[in-house]
Amino acid sequence: MPDEISLPVRRDIAEGFTPRPGIPPLRSDGPRLRDAHGRHRVLHGINLVAKGGSSEHGDLVARGFTGSWTAEDIADLAARGFTLVRLGVIWAAVEPRPGEYDDDYLDWIAEQLDLIDEAGMLAVLDAHQDLYSQRFSDGAPHWATLTDQPFEPTELWSDAYLTSGAVHEALDAFWRNDPGPGGVGLQERFAAMWAHVAARLGSHPAVAGYDLLNEPAPGSAAPEIFGAVIGAFAQATGQHPEQLLADFADPETKLRQLARLDDEAVHRAIGDAVHPLVAEFEQQSVAPLMERVTRAVRAVDPHTLILREHGYFANLGIPSGQPPLGDSGEVYSPHGYDLTVDTPAISLSSDTRAATIFARHAETAERLGVPVIVGEWGALDLGAGVAGHATALQDLFDRRGWSWTYWCWQEGFAGSEAARALTRPRPVAFAGDGLRWRVDGGALHARWQGADTGAPSVFFAPDGEPRATCDGHPVRAERDGAWITVPARTGEFELTVG
Repeated sequence: MPDEISLPVRRDIAEGFTPRPGIPPLRSDGPRLRDAHGRHRVLHGINLVAKGGSSEHGDLVARGFTGSWTAEDIADLAARGFTLVRLGVIWAAVEPRPGEYDDDYLDWIAEQLDLIDEAGMLAVLDAHQDLYSQRFSDGAPHWATLTDQPFEPTELWSDAYLTSGAVHEALDAFWRNDPGPGGVGLQERFAAMWAHVAARLGSHPAVAGYDLLNEPAPGSAAPEIFGAVIGAFAQATGQHPEQLLADFADPETKLRQLARLDDEAVHRAIGDAVHPLVAEFEQQSVAPLMERVTRAVRAVDPHTLILREHGYFANLGIPSGQPPLGDSGEVYSPHGYDLTVDTPAISLSSDTRAATIFARHAETAERLGVPVIVGEWGALDLGAGVAGHATALQDLFDRRGWSWTYWCWQEGFAGSEAARALTRPRPVAFAGDGLRWRVDGGALHARWQGADTGAPSVFFAPDGEPRATCDGHPVRAERDGAWITVPARTGEFELTVG
């Protein structure tokens, strides 16, 4: 596959839009996603996020809230067989002043949705945040950041979750729903912001879901949870906690310590020990917010999917304690990275450690009984040596039947090793229920239980001869560029392309 490709996209088969107004592009059906035709959909895609800067002044461009990607970049993503974009929506950009919404920003988001729709893809709108606030990184407006403490950045940005008193105080205020300007609670402002976004953009044909809050993180409880992680790690491996902390502060000794997590039993023991603290935060703080925001969104949009993530520390493989949201459109959207993420050691990421993290997420998905769209994984950057890890994780997601969006697009993505590894055969829509699929040696193998959906099964496979059977008898499999269709009917189907 070349670095840059321009394969034709068939809008009539590649996208999930409905021909009838008022019906959502996708709906939850137990652990599956279905489109308006009743087909089992499997979505693959990428994150597009313009996080912005710390300034409160200037236009959208000056404040960094418009992405550097182009229409050609979006078309390139679709030509790679991607069908979903997780599109970042920043609270500080939507609501720069309390109760005042920026139409220019929402118009820009709508323009991106137009491009995504024209490319035959769908979008999930993601209320993105890192370190809670635009004052520290991205997310909440300055006016919703209730702290007077100074903020000191850390070498690894995410360490500020553990060390920054300013981040702790601001997050604690948010989770308590403290009153902000005008005496209105911060969570009430956040929910009203979401309702405004849903009312403004929810009817767009590309909008398939709302990801209510990226990686909800505790405030002053974060150091306690991390301390529990270190304590459990030390106990599981027979080490002293102080020495373990010192080792994690040094890149070389950190890698040696992480190697101990290649023992799945050790990794699981740590997760089990820390789970009660993570569950307490998710149940007592995050769940009420999710319910509040869902009510606000449902008041203006009763159908679009609601994506709920787990807490920040569950990214490490600590089991999530989130309760069911109780919404018919609920989707579980876990994140997971090896602890090499955001470091120069990303090419040394462990398939084993990542597999344990996602095995824990699979337990949560089974408990909730809802579809999965992995919201973030990879973060493999533009360097070399990452294809093996990317392939292993895609194989894992295929085995579990999960949809996903890779983190993340950046300038130069199209020519990267990561992009090449992500451009591979995949199912798009099963006319019926997908049962099992895999990519082996570049060849796609898929099985499904067929149904008379009125729309065909669809697959992305740039190369190879398609061969399909139904109940053991050959059936037609048509290729149009990189897209393959198999007519809808009842029976046991198998497809091989390669």
